[in-house]
Amino acid sequence: MTTTKKFIILISMIFIMLSSFTVIAKEYTAKGTVNAIKSESKKLNISHGPVKGLMGAMKMDFKVSDPAMLSDVSIGNTIKFTIDEDKKGNLTIIDLEVIEH
Repeated sequence: MTTTKKFIILISMIFIMLSSFTVIAKEYTAKGTVNAIKSESKKLNISHGPVKGLMGAMKMDFKVSDPAMLSDVSIGNTIKFTIDEDKKGNLTIIDLEVIEH
């Protein structure tokens, strides 16, 4: 086997190993209106517009990473929020900002 072939095989093996260990955190930004605050389940129900690269417009519950976020919003607030998608596809709001009361 030539040195070039060995090198190509080695690089390919390294690439395969690294890709199997790489966890890509995905974050998305969205804008929506708070419909309900669900303190016990640490969730916000939000009607949101399309989330580029993730989903179309809809109304759904999102878990919040910090329960203190629930006291930062009121029903009817328009918010800008950041969603984290873990490797299992779970979506969690990791940051939010009230942009209209």
